[in-house]
Amino acid sequence: MASENLETPNTTGNGSQNKLKATTKLAWGSGALADAMMANVISYLALPIYNIALGVDPRWLGWAMGLPRIWDAISDPVLGNISDNTRSRWGRRRPFIFVGAILSGIFFAVLWMPPASFSARAMGYYFLVTSFFFYTAYTIFVVPWNAMGLELTTDYDERTRVQAYRTFMQSIGGLLLGTLWWLSIKIGGEGNEVYGVKIVGIIFGVYVMITGMLPAIFCRSQISVPSQKKIPFIAAITTTAKNKTFILLGAIMFFLLIGLFLVNSFSNYINIYYVFGGSKEGTSKIAMIANFVFQTTGIGLVPLVSYLAVRFGKKRILLAGLTSVMAAYFTTWFFYTPKAPYLQLISLGMMAPGLSCVWVITASMLADICDVEEYHTGLRREGMYGAAFSWIIKAGIAFTLVGAGYMIDFSGYDSSLAMQTEDTILKMRLLYMLVPVAFIGTSFILVCFYPLTREKVEQIRHEINARNNAPNNPVDGTIETINDDDPVI
Repeated sequence: MASENLETPNTTGNGSQNKLKATTKLAWGSGALADAMMANVISYLALPIYNIALGVDPRWLGWAMGLPRIWDAISDPVLGNISDNTRSRWGRRRPFIFVGAILSGIFFAVLWMPPASFSARAMGYYFLVTSFFFYTAYTIFVVPWNAMGLELTTDYDERTRVQAYRTFMQSIGGLLLGTLWWLSIKIGGEGNEVYGVKIVGIIFGVYVMITGMLPAIFCRSQISVPSQKKIPFIAAITTTAKNKTFILLGAIMFFLLIGLFLVNSFSNYINIYYVFGGSKEGTSKIAMIANFVFQTTGIGLVPLVSYLAVRFGKKRILLAGLTSVMAAYFTTWFFYTPKAPYLQLISLGMMAPGLSCVWVITASMLADICDVEEYHTGLRREGMYGAAFSWIIKAGIAFTLVGAGYMIDFSGYDSSLAMQTEDTILKMRLLYMLVPVAFIGTSFILVCFYPLTREKVEQIRHEINARNNAPNNPVDGTIETINDDDPVI
């Protein structure tokens, strides 16, 4: 890796120097190909391989899947603060991204290589231990990679374009993820997917390494902090928690995730017991088609989302996206019907552009919030903010994983019945429509109070640049409480 230029760019928020080449955005966005695979592979493959094929107790496997995610959430802010405090010739992020990608690729493959001589219980322990190593490597990669995306540019609109590349690549990664189980069976043969997944693990482990290393090799941050004081971990945590705009954005994401995932599993139940009259084959087929429709629609609309956010503003397009998602869930009452099963694809098609808006714009807003931090404290802490935002996302998903089982129980579902009662099906259909609308509606209301506009962010950026270029910089890097009553904010 070539050394990173440590000179802070002398630009305003709209300076042409802040516009990035498409190749730079593509190189950083390629990290999302690795991220999409690493973030979801265990939830996608663990049960088919370790439970169905290898016979590990599903209760034990549940703990083996959950405990490393708790460690993952704890390690994120720690690594974020370490990255913020790192000073090297290659910058704060690139060494971690490079090493993390290599380690992640190795443990991605190791996850699926338990010795054949192990008992089912021993294989469960093997999965638990290797998962801890895998998620540690993933943290080393993903936290600095997220932070790099927040500091690639100081331009208000270019930040949205950067995150659009990320969302585009994540959708492609989602399509590839859906092939892993099929490839394992195809390579190993029916009944020998344990062998097949070892080959798949090696192939995609190399894929994770290559796509993960590209941002470290080809990307440079425009924001450098060679003289910034190092920040104690506790002070970094408490100051982040006092940033009201960040907490608001975190709450927006938290309620959105609850709305999306708390009753997400109901889709399969409704399809099996209502739409397809008990047919799991019909349900699995439409689930595969639905994933393809969702991902490809998202891929196709990412450039449009980026354009609209630049044209009409981030806040307006985020509100429009949330409205689209709520409308999509409302239509499920009408489009999940045994009379025309494939009508439900319309709901998925409506949902995809809305969620593209969410993923693109919330990450771009987070970069703006980092400018607010620098305006008040003189500190650049993208690592901590990215890690804290990731922690909120993981907390939201963890909450839904626990709550989903209770929601299924509340609906009256009885696994001993070949067909569920009409009352249970009715409850599931109502919950699948109303719960997302309620929680995503809460996110919609919170977005209305989001204070950062283009004008405010550009004013903040202008004052930061003027201060950084002053002979005697008045900010000494001391952490202070962020005052949201400041007229600039």
